[in-house]
Amino acid sequence: MKTILLAAAAMALPAVLAACQNLDLRDEPEDFMGYQGDPRLGEPVGRICFTREISGFGETTQDTVIVEAGANDSYLVKTFGRCADLEHADSMALDQFGASCLTEGDSIIPYDTAFGPDAVGLPPRGCMIDEIYRWRPDRDAE
Repeated sequence: MKTILLAAAAMALPAVLAACQNLDLRDEPEDFMGYQGDPRLGEPVGRICFTREISGFGETTQDTVIVEAGANDSYLVKTFGRCADLEHADSMALDQFGASCLTEGDSIIPYDTAFGPDAVGLPPRGCMIDEIYRWRPDRDAE
């Protein structure tokens, strides 16, 4: 099993910051259902390969997160049900079974600090990935 720690987009690379500036936050959804009919939501892809290129994340809800991979690729990752702490995560880890791809069945572990687990010693709670969709931030939100 491989774990990757990501910082929130505000602390990540400038390319991620530019991508996040394109996100329309006027009517931010509370969960995946809020994205239904959104032109930015693309086709299901089932996996994000070359996870070493995942550089940050932004626009989190109770059960979704947008991740940035490489210079031009974004994905909406949906978890099974509500994921505690995802909505307010400052960093997250990706817990994956494959060596280079994040797939359905892998997990997201959200943290409320920018540096991963806090000092209270509680084990992190992972949230299993249900679906992965291509995210097209350049399309206008309705």
